[in-house]
Amino acid sequence: MSRVVGHRDDLKAVLDLLRVGIELEGHCDYGDPPDRGDPSRVAVRAHFGDLAAVLDEWDREVERARSAPGALWRWLADSALELGITEPPFAVGSLIDLLAILTADRSRRWQLGVPRELHFEHFSDRIGSAHQLSLYLEGQMVARLEDGPAQDGGRVLKTACSLIQALFDEAQTCEPAREIGETRDSLLALKEQLLERLASEAALTGIRFSSDCPFCVRQGDGGEVVASRPRADPG
Repeated sequence: MSRVVGHRDDLKAVLDLLRVGIELEGHCDYGDPPDRGDPSRVAVRAHFGDLAAVLDEWDREVERARSAPGALWRWLADSALELGITEPPFAVGSLIDLLAILTADRSRRWQLGVPRELHFEHFSDRIGSAHQLSLYLEGQMVARLEDGPAQDGGRVLKTACSLIQALFDEAQTCEPAREIGETRDSLLALKEQLLERLASEAALTGIRFSSDCPFCVRQGDGGEVVASRPRADPG
């Protein structure tokens, strides 16, 4: 019986480890050491078969949520090039990073359909004998523009701001941006479901022998049935 109790406690420890990983919104962690197979993962699947499919779905959703921002960044990079936003005069990497962060945050808040005017600032700089305009978006420098006569400088500045605003507006309607919000909602819903399931499974007071579980087979408890999970109190 001590071996059964030990196995039961080991399974509960794995369930607790899974719960911690899901709380942190990471991939399922069964605590298996690398290069030694996946005995704990196999054991969980053997004893909690109906839970395995949900855990697999969780891993897929985590990967989907993690890849969504990268897809948005690539979309912005391609679209910037199509609009003629290149370096110089734009600081393309910084600009795309900033637009991606703003768009991803709006997607998670379901604000993509709400128009938003970007906030720009500009300052005149003198570098040697040359005069330039430094363009800032949300407090971050995103372009250095030639500062010619007042009329020309104003036109160059207006064009740069219009290009950035157009790129941002297009980003609010693109599929990668919508995907970020959708995956976030899906992950949170699945997280709540899984945490409830894991808490319920961790309340088990016993386990049944499973020929698919490497620990059961190793212990040789073939066919033995031990205490089942606690029943709900009818009172």
